[in-house]
Amino acid sequence: MSGSSSGKRIVFTRDATGLVREISIKDAVVITFSFIIAGGIMFLSVQSLAPGFFPGANLSMSYIGGLLLMLPISIVYAVLARAMPRSGGDYVYISRILGPGWGFIASWGSWIVAMFTIGVLCFQAVSFISLFTTYYGLWTWNLGLLGWSIQLTDPAWSVVFGIILIIFFGLVLMVSMRGSLWIMRILFVLPLLAGVATIWVLGTHSPIDMLWAWNTIFGWEGSSLFGIPLGAYGEIFQLAYRWWWWLFAFNASFNGFGDTMGAVIVAMFAFSGSMVITYIGGEVRDTKRTFFYVMVVGLFAIALFYLGILYPLQANYGPFISAYNYLTYLKSGDGSILYWWLWGSQLNPANFQYWIQYGAWSYLGRLPTPIPASVPFFAAPLAGLNWLGLFIIAGGTLWLVNYIMPGLLTTSRYIFAWSFDRLMPTRLSKLSERSNTPIYAIGVSMLIAMVGVTLSYWSALQQALNIIFLSVIVIALTVISGLRFYARRRDLAEVTYYPRIGRVPVLIISGIIAIIAVIPLLLAALATFNIGSLLIGLIVYLVGASIYLIMKRRNKKAGVDIETIFKEIPPE
Repeated sequence: MSGSSSGKRIVFTRDATGLVREISIKDAVVITFSFIIAGGIMFLSVQSLAPGFFPGANLSMSYIGGLLLMLPISIVYAVLARAMPRSGGDYVYISRILGPGWGFIASWGSWIVAMFTIGVLCFQAVSFISLFTTYYGLWTWNLGLLGWSIQLTDPAWSVVFGIILIIFFGLVLMVSMRGSLWIMRILFVLPLLAGVATIWVLGTHSPIDMLWAWNTIFGWEGSSLFGIPLGAYGEIFQLAYRWWWWLFAFNASFNGFGDTMGAVIVAMFAFSGSMVITYIGGEVRDTKRTFFYVMVVGLFAIALFYLGILYPLQANYGPFISAYNYLTYLKSGDGSILYWWLWGSQLNPANFQYWIQYGAWSYLGRLPTPIPASVPFFAAPLAGLNWLGLFIIAGGTLWLVNYIMPGLLTTSRYIFAWSFDRLMPTRLSKLSERSNTPIYAIGVSMLIAMVGVTLSYWSALQQALNIIFLSVIVIALTVISGLRFYARRRDLAEVTYYPRIGRVPVLIISGIIAIIAVIPLLLAALATFNIGSLLIGLIVYLVGASIYLIMKRRNKKAGVDIETIFKEIPPE
């Protein structure tokens, strides 16, 4: 460590980070794709069609728009990452180009986003587990499992299991980096196969197949049209019409363009995970190729995966997704009626065990709530009540679960980088002698992620949309840093890969387009806010600003040369 006693100015906490470059390009693909695919497609896509959000959106067009807007932003990140391949990603770029205050406060908001997102996805993973339990219970006719599927809809279970998942994966990260990489690879391959199966199932069936498949699982008894039974599928529409869904759907049909544009923010939030590999830039082996291959080329591969699911999903289910979301989020409690109908339709109403389960919940005043809409929830019936349907649901669950470890891995490097620059207590950049990982930084990330799980108890969807705004600030400032890169850090620009089209640097072209892309993103984020959301944002950034000012004053008293720190790139 540099210090005044050795005749040097006090700069970084030590002369080297101590982190090892052991992330291969394959591992970078696993980490990035796991980060992007999780909630962005399996949960948020169909949830964005819920009342109060973007019910009239064409999801395919929204995600194409999100891809086009995120592409220039990803190019900016890729160029800066190649120039400054250090832990902390955009925090390092902004702090070394625009200034330490901008870098810390913006990345603080981004870190909170990542932590709360982990919480939301852990919370939602339990609803997928409930769906899996339901399917397996119906397949094997196991009423005990069906009872558990009802109990797992209680948000308290989601909080408990979510916290357990965070603790488990966080401890694995602390113990072994290599072991963690192997777990991430396995948790990537299995849901990827399930994702391919989902695309195949959705793409090879029609809306009529969907009606037949849904009723085969949830029952043919119920509504009919001209004597033709419509079963559980028709019953959901009938219930929705009874509670004025038709008026809601009619209104949404006139807001299709606006809702499609609004849902672009959800798509951009999903695609924004492409930049997480920059957070662990100090541990990436091949910095010349990895960032461009993963963040630019990889973005197109993920977009194809998204569209392969979204287009046939909305073509097959369309109004049914809207009706289901409408009933799920009814404030008058009719979502509980929906739940009773779904699980009661195939069970014998005279069955004593079922009525004990449902009656107990009713007596306690805590009626079971519907399983939230998701891609596996609609795709699995088309596969049938068999192992393939179960595999699709299990794959959706694993997409959410496999976000946790890459999330904790990458975002803990924010804390590490802050601590290494002395904007957080220096202990947080300490590495474990056994695993060579920043265990304290991981531990702090785990704690905030647990807070995110707990907050999801009240509204996971609203929380996810609330925190999107916090990530817009760091994206905007990184784009501005890219535009100012050559002027502010010519020393780096002249020695790194700086591609040009003619005489104009690609970074400048991408940065200008990215600025145009960020403006509607900012406006769309503000449009989704309510007073509570604004207060959350203000509190988050005020806390970040307070931490920065306190640490700056403390370092000044200790004789730390802050100016020197942010004129230099952190050592390897």
